[in-house]
Amino acid sequence: MDTKRLIVFGGVIAAIVIGMSFFSPKPQKKEGTTEAKAVVSVSTFSLYEVATAVAGDAMDVRSIVPLGSDAHMFSPNPTQVAEISSGTFFIFNGAGFETWAESLKNTLPKTTQIVDMSQHVAMQKSEEEHEERHDDHEEHQHGAYDPHYWLDIDNMIKMTQTLDGEFSKRLPSKAEIFHGNAATYIGELQKLKAEYAKGLAECKNRTLVSNHDAFGYLAYSNKLENVSVIGLSSDEQPSAKNIADIITVVKEHGVKTIFFEEMINDNVSQTIARETGAKAVPLQPLENISQDELKSHQTYLTIMRENLKKLREAMECR
Repeated sequence: MDTKRLIVFGGVIAAIVIGMSFFSPKPQKKEGTTEAKAVVSVSTFSLYEVATAVAGDAMDVRSIVPLGSDAHMFSPNPTQVAEISSGTFFIFNGAGFETWAESLKNTLPKTTQIVDMSQHVAMQKSEEEHEERHDDHEEHQHGAYDPHYWLDIDNMIKMTQTLDGEFSKRLPSKAEIFHGNAATYIGELQKLKAEYAKGLAECKNRTLVSNHDAFGYLAYSNKLENVSVIGLSSDEQPSAKNIADIITVVKEHGVKTIFFEEMINDNVSQTIARETGAKAVPLQPLENISQDELKSHQTYLTIMRENLKKLREAMECR
């Protein structure tokens, strides 16, 4: 083949290839694919549970605090801060529970909607707060309130209603999904509340003794007396007088069980148990869950039912 014919032949082949690539059908999006889901970053396990229950598959809910860690002591790293900043929602517990959240929320872009859940629930004054203030908002921001409000089941219902409203406003096309999911979860919470009311109605002893003051809402909503060795902060060190006072209460009230949290040091609870002849038993405050609890598909509902069994046994309920 002479050079001229070779050039012409090569040009024809090139034209065919170009034509095929130009007219061949463009890759189509796979059926069912949609735009990326809205990302919801939450700071505590109870918020993760509620957000997941309401959102279902419609949003991507992510927990900021790693499983098994003490939520009180956590602080996000730069990667986590960047993830929160790029998300649709940042939902935190508030009431001083996350020391890092107050400063972080002021740096987030306007595109990230911030929800301080403590502003939407019924709060209890901290037993540590003795000073009267006139500005309720100031109290709210400076630790005057107990931040463990999710242990009151009525507050979990309020949290569910709040996120239903917030998610529906931001994503109105999915509002019916959120409404249906919220109604289903609230129904489950109402069943749980009824189980607590019945299960703790008649008990020989109504004193709940724990190493950390995380169970005030649980005690108050079920008419129990709440006694703790240390206050709201899990890294607080009890004095010898604190321990002696608790030992006296345990003996005077005939308390047979001292509760402790598995994720913080239980030495004090074990000491009180030895001194009084009581048992030291773990009770889950649901600030976070462990890897083992996640693997066994534990939820707020299942863990609260396990807590109820332990309370009934400890307080000798009928």
